[in-house]
Amino acid sequence: MPVNGTGKVQNRDQATPLPRFYLIEHRNNLGLSVEEVSRMLNLSHYYYYQIESGRRGQKLPIPLVLELINVLQIDAIKFLELESEHVKKHNEFNRMK
Repeated sequence: MPVNGTGKVQNRDQATPLPRFYLIEHRNNLGLSVEEVSRMLNLSHYYYYQIESGRRGQKLPIPLVLELINVLQIDAIKFLELESEHVKKHNEFNRMK
């Protein structure tokens, strides 16, 4: 098996991350940095970055969804539509590889 830059063996079955562009767009529209949003959510900036970049949180917990809606000032229905579309694209993208 191939070894990645960290010396860990890569699993070919691992899902390829797909960024949550809608989170990045809303954060940027508010003029907020990853660090500022992560502080508002009481998360490490690295963990929040992983959520935005699609490396964490394939299924976001409801309490986090509610906090994201509040912090990023996104309409709840719109957020759920965007997240649903993200999950659908992620699954389609990873089915093709």
